[in-house]
Amino acid sequence: MPISFNATGKIVVGTDLSGRAQEAVAWAAHRAAARKVPLLIVLALPEVPIPRRSRLFDAMVTGDYHGYLAGNAKAKLEELAAKARELHPELEVETVAEEGLGSYVLAQASKKALLVVVGARGANAPAKVRALGGTADAVVAHAHGPVAVITDHGSPTPDGPVVVGVDDSPESDAALALAADEAAARGVPLRAIHAWDVAPWMMGPMGVTAMQSLPPVSRLKERIEEIVAPVVADHPGLEHTVEVVEARPSAALAEASVGASELVVGSRGLGGFTGLLLGSTSKEVLRDADCPVIVTRAKE
Repeated sequence: MPISFNATGKIVVGTDLSGRAQEAVAWAAHRAAARKVPLLIVLALPEVPIPRRSRLFDAMVTGDYHGYLAGNAKAKLEELAAKARELHPELEVETVAEEGLGSYVLAQASKKALLVVVGARGANAPAKVRALGGTADAVVAHAHGPVAVITDHGSPTPDGPVVVGVDDSPESDAALALAADEAAARGVPLRAIHAWDVAPWMMGPMGVTAMQSLPPVSRLKERIEEIVAPVVADHPGLEHTVEVVEARPSAALAEASVGASELVVGSRGLGGFTGLLLGSTSKEVLRDADCPVIVTRAKE
């Protein structure tokens, strides 16, 4: 079922109207204002709403709980839009309450949107749990374009570098291009990181030959620099560093996210299987990162 709104050329942010979701809306509004593009705030309404106990009386009085819920949601969406306009007077802000499953609505919006933004966890997630909420997890897995996941457990560093995970995959190429654009637009350094880890099977006798055949780190860094160079050349004056580290990729990127303004990763790395919706490194980074994470996909 197609969505009813047009997301073309807009930054789309999903909200469940919780205080936690306001972080995602604020981040998306700041980004949209800086790039002079429209912001669209989306709330997905359940097709068959079930009144909470606190709203049973209203449902009984109105006789139309679905209409009551939609009207109440639209009013709260306008409050969010008003706050965004107050902080960014030149920003064009739209709102929509769309009937359907939140993850499906936002994944469909990602076909045309410049970027889809979601909070890492829903309103009911325990404060100490870092696992992605169901909506964020599904949106990232099924999106057709870049998705930003805004954590609520990190310490934002707006002036920090943009960190990007780099390997020799098409998904990494897309991540690197977006990260360079981000860093150049915001006037912050780009920090490109390639992490490699020794596979468990290499530790046994059969792995000795494979270990000995691995290229030296210096050659590996040269290869990563070759990948980064043309992208950086498209952004004159962009300050950047290239790092090659021996570590599990997800751990290295999560560590680098501390003090970063953004972390950009591909949906699948070099070792990802064809057809895999989301690689293990991306999943772990989304769970552990200390800053907003943007997940990109290779161009089809």
